[in-house]
Amino acid sequence: MIDKSLLRELVKSVIAEEVAAIRKPSTNAAPPLSEERVTIASDADLVAFARRVLSLASDPAKAKEIAAGRYPFRLARPATQPAATPALQATAPVAQSHRIDSGVVTESSLNKLPRGLSRLVLGPGVTVTPLAKDRARSLGLTFERMKP
Repeated sequence: MIDKSLLRELVKSVIAEEVAAIRKPSTNAAPPLSEERVTIASDADLVAFARRVLSLASDPAKAKEIAAGRYPFRLARPATQPAATPALQATAPVAQSHRIDSGVVTESSLNKLPRGLSRLVLGPGVTVTPLAKDRARSLGLTFERMKP
């Protein structure tokens, strides 16, 4: 018969080894990928990038790496175009807007909108609830009415 304390020690050591192996990065894991530089200066560049990601994602291993954030993409700045200066940034803001043609704008409908919007374009007859107005203010949204 095996001594219970000896059996307990053996189980502890096996568990400790397995936990250490799980925590330790695998030596046969793929080396970190060098980042892939992407230039997006036009709609055609954006379409080309989307196609590139789709082709990479057709390989299940690469799709897993992309989804986990281990396949880095970085924006490359064209050599002819320097980084934006504060003056350029101030003169070229891109306002993200969302159009609502009919119905009622409620607080919950505003919470479902994508982040990064700066204005809502409202059709004639669209009603905005008081809570929606408060929520829009806290989100930094402005309302703009379309002419009938």
